[in-house]
Amino acid sequence: MSPAEAGAPPSDPGGHRARPGLSDRLAAGLVDAILALLRLVPERMALAMAAAFGAGYARMHGPRTADAMVNLRIAFPEWSDEKRRDVMVRSCANLGRGLAEFARIGSWTPEELQERVAVEGFEYLKEAIETSPNGGVLAVTAHFGSWEILAAAMVARGVSAALVHRPRENPLFDAMLGNLRGASGAELLARGNAARGVLEGLKKGRAIAMPYDQNCRRREGVFIPFFGRLACTRDGPPRIAMRTGVPVIPVLLFRQPDGIHHVARFGPPIELVPEGDDKADAVRENALRMTRPIEDAIREAPDQWIWIHRRWRTQPQGERHPY
Repeated sequence: MSPAEAGAPPSDPGGHRARPGLSDRLAAGLVDAILALLRLVPERMALAMAAAFGAGYARMHGPRTADAMVNLRIAFPEWSDEKRRDVMVRSCANLGRGLAEFARIGSWTPEELQERVAVEGFEYLKEAIETSPNGGVLAVTAHFGSWEILAAAMVARGVSAALVHRPRENPLFDAMLGNLRGASGAELLARGNAARGVLEGLKKGRAIAMPYDQNCRRREGVFIPFFGRLACTRDGPPRIAMRTGVPVIPVLLFRQPDGIHHVARFGPPIELVPEGDDKADAVRENALRMTRPIEDAIREAPDQWIWIHRRWRTQPQGERHPY
């Protein structure tokens, strides 16, 4: 999910798209105009404008900001509402900066990306690639920092990468976002139909960047604790990791205090439990292990996560969601 599509409805899971209507064209045209403006003005101005818009959106109680406050109460019950609102405002400002960067992603050279995005723990990824049967790696990440430029930063450092993304209901919007993401040089794999592409990519030795911090439907996931509350989490990534035996590496992109530079932090391989006698238990345990680095990163820099997402919307049978 890009900063531009935060909170937008998912596409038809069957992959069927209606022909774009007037509202689709208007929405896509508006986003295209915003992205063009952000490309036209100097970068520092674009970042400042987009951050101010995001912060203003939060302060004016825009859509999903009430959900963000619910999420922050779940995650940080010990905080005051004043502190939660401050984090929400800064989170929306970060979304704005991410949108400005996303608009320019195709204009940066590999050298510019390497200067912009420093790397910590790159040796973990290199070792995982070297020890993987076909060189394939699952890189577990999140909608954190300026996540849209992560795949581009990996490609700039010579990594053969593919990105799992969520298609949008508006086909014009989807094509626009796909063009920007494709400018990174990473292969795009549409979530929902991605399993085959992920398996093929792993066989070809690609690092598959897979966001793993979003709600899913009950039939698509397992319930694991996230900030102390059960959250429905996709079971596909742990199942693929268990099936293929490829290394699973966490990577999160942290925005630096100057607002322009970033650090991509790669962690050591996540130790997964084998399937054993109860595959369902193994899937849940591995989903939990793959999620822990994400929660740790959010606790470290809570203003860099996308709090407006309804992470706890799907609940176990008989439990009501908090929104």
